Amino acid sequence: MKRLFDILTSWLEAAGLPDSVVAPLSTALATLAVLAGCGLLYFFLLKPVSQKIDHQIRKTKTNIDDTLLSPRVINAVSMLATTILVAWLSPKLTLFYPDAHQAVVIGCRVLTIAAVTYLLVLESNGFCDLLRLRNAQHSGVLVLRNLLQSIIGVGAGLLIISVILDRDLAYVISALGAMAAVLMLVFKDSILGMIAGIRLSLNNMLKVNDWIIVPKYNADGQVEDLSLTTVKVRNWDKSISNIPPHALVAEGFINKQRMLDLGVRQIRRTFYVDVNSVHTIPPQEIDNLGAAEFADDLDLSAPVVNLSLFRRWLRRKMLSHPLAAPSGSMKMQVFVREIPATPTGLPLEIFFFVKCPDWEEFELLQADFIDEVTAAFPRFGLRLYQSLAAPAFKL
Repeated sequence: MKRLFDILTSWLEAAGLPDSVVAPLSTALATLAVLAGCGLLYFFLLKPVSQKIDHQIRKTKTNIDDTLLSPRVINAVSMLATTILVAWLSPKLTLFYPDAHQAVVIGCRVLTIAAVTYLLVLESNGFCDLLRLRNAQHSGVLVLRNLLQSIIGVGAGLLIISVILDRDLAYVISALGAMAAVLMLVFKDSILGMIAGIRLSLNNMLKVNDWIIVPKYNADGQVEDLSLTTVKVRNWDKSISNIPPHALVAEGFINKQRMLDLGVRQIRRTFYVDVNSVHTIPPQEIDNLGAAEFADDLDLSAPVVNLSLFRRWLRRKMLSHPLAAPSGSMKMQVFVREIPATPTGLPLEIFFFVKCPDWEEFELLQADFIDEVTAAFPRFGLRLYQSLAAPAFKL
């Protein structure tokens, strides 16, 4: 490098330039020469070599090297080699400016740390992508990726601080330790989110594309992204809800993905029966209802309560539905139950599953079924409760 400065200085002095111009101009020309040489090295040597290596990697049968040694990783290695060369040559450009030597050295070290950090981040992404290929259903891979990148980022930040302050890394860590209370107060949400994200992943409580419901945050939709600090939910109305992971762990949420994984949806509805319409049916009227086929556990020769017949008819209706999930498989309960009476009537709840995971088809199927059940109440002499105090709807 000194030889290069001697040549440039002799050329500029021979050109008759004053001494005040020779030093900065020779430094600028030497800098351009170094950058041009490093650029030529990268574009005409390192980049073609990296492309050749990538071509050979793609020929292998395994996908491990394709992921861990992706084109971006190989290109990052080439950039790291170029960065190291620039960092080695740059301090020598301060021949005429010794006071700037230390600042240039620090800048070169920071640049090298940044290049190494970029390479490690790419490798961590490749490693996590490889784990996702092996186990696509496990959400811990995404949190592991964020955790690794956080560790790499924190480590790089500590190294950069130690380089800028010209102190040992142990000194920087001890100084940060004295500020631990302040840091914990400032980054409390991030720390809580990180711990909660790890718990969600390790316990396999949540993964991307799961359908979850979080009432407090008005979230009802699919999980789009799961990180250490945020769970992004795409609601069914296409809006986005960003929920801190610690809120899911502390306050709870509903995960309905297991139901969809089984290929079923749940029909659960409560009808409020007017208690004044509940009465016994004489035996001679029972035959008109055709109750023999769905009330074989009742003594039809004696008066029977109409609500009892209706419950048995409704259960048989659910069991005989063309898309009803088998009641004996995976505990697919089918029941009609009475809930304690309320001022708005006697609640009658139905609960069963249908093999219809598609949302639009399910809503149409559910509406048709509810319509049919609602229309059957008068057949058994029952009425649904309706408040007389409700205001009339006016067009």
